[in-house]
Amino acid sequence: MKKVGIKSIVVLAAICLVTSAALAVVNHFTAPIITAAAQTREDASRRAVLPQAAAFEVLPSDALPETVTAAYAGLDGAGHVVGYVFTAQGRGFDGDITVMAAIDPTGVIVQVATIDVTSETKTLGGQTAYAGYTGQYIGQDSSLSAVDAISGATITSDAYEGCVRDCFAAFDAVKGG
Repeated sequence: MKKVGIKSIVVLAAICLVTSAALAVVNHFTAPIITAAAQTREDASRRAVLPQAAAFEVLPSDALPETVTAAYAGLDGAGHVVGYVFTAQGRGFDGDITVMAAIDPTGVIVQVATIDVTSETKTLGGQTAYAGYTGQYIGQDSSLSAVDAISGATITSDAYEGCVRDCFAAFDAVKGG
C-alpha cells in the first residue's frame, strides 16, 4: 500500500513538471507576440484620438498623477507638438475603467476614448463607451463645465470624468515642466 501511494505521488509530480515546462515554452514563444499586439492596439488608440499626429513620443511619468498610466506627445511631420495623449485609470461602479484623452497644446480636448469599461454594467455604466457620452468631452477645457453624467450610472460617469480630470492634471504637469 505504501509503494502505491509513493508511486502515485511521483507520477503526479512528473505530470505537473511536464505540464509546467510545456506552458513555460509556449509562454516563451507567445509573450513577444502578445506584447507586440498590445502595443499595436495602443498605438491605434492613440492615432484614433489624435489623428493629426504623425508620431508619438513617450513623456516622462515622474511628475504625473498616479492614475495616469501613459503619456505621449503627438508630433506632426516636422516634429512639432500637435497634442498630448494621456491614459488614466479610475474605479467605476464594479471595477476599473480606463480612459484615453487627447488634449491640444492650448488645453482643449480633441477626443476621448473609452479603453476599458468591461467590468461595468452594459446597460448603464457601459454607455460611457458610446459616442453619445464621449462626444460631450470634445472641445472642453479643464473645467469640463458642459459634461453631464449618465442618469443611473453616476458612479461610472464620475469615475470617467475623474480620469479625464487626471489627464488634465498630467497635461498641466507636462506643460508646466
